[in-house]
Amino acid sequence: MAALLVAGMTALAVAPARAEEDDTPTQRLAVEMIEYRFSPSTVQLEAGVETHLTIINRGRMIHEFEVPYLTDLQVDVENGDLLVAALGLAEVRVAAGKSVTLVFTPERRGEFPIVCDVKEPAPHKMLGMRGRLVVY
Repeated sequence: MAALLVAGMTALAVAPARAEEDDTPTQRLAVEMIEYRFSPSTVQLEAGVETHLTIINRGRMIHEFEVPYLTDLQVDVENGDLLVAALGLAEVRVAAGKSVTLVFTPERRGEFPIVCDVKEPAPHKMLGMRGRLVVY
């Protein structure tokens, strides 16, 4: 079952963050969320390589990073000193001024949608807050 995570709230405490492994190849990227767009709007990832994807909300309101692609993957969500491990992460809501890092290994190649499905004050997706994930 897919999970929803809200970043920037104290209810996230489940385990300490893991230590980095020096010999594991990784790709590190950041995506900023601003009213009403993702920057960059296209995220390109290499299949089979551990990914550290930091989602930063630079906007003035809560935004959501929703990627259906992640619903079938093991995703670790790092928020400060906390780590949340989830199988099937559907979306991450990030409060204004906060950030969260998703750690996962993409496997299936293709292009997949990214959206912000927050509805207030108007549907963010309809105002242009869309992007795409490209796994090659």
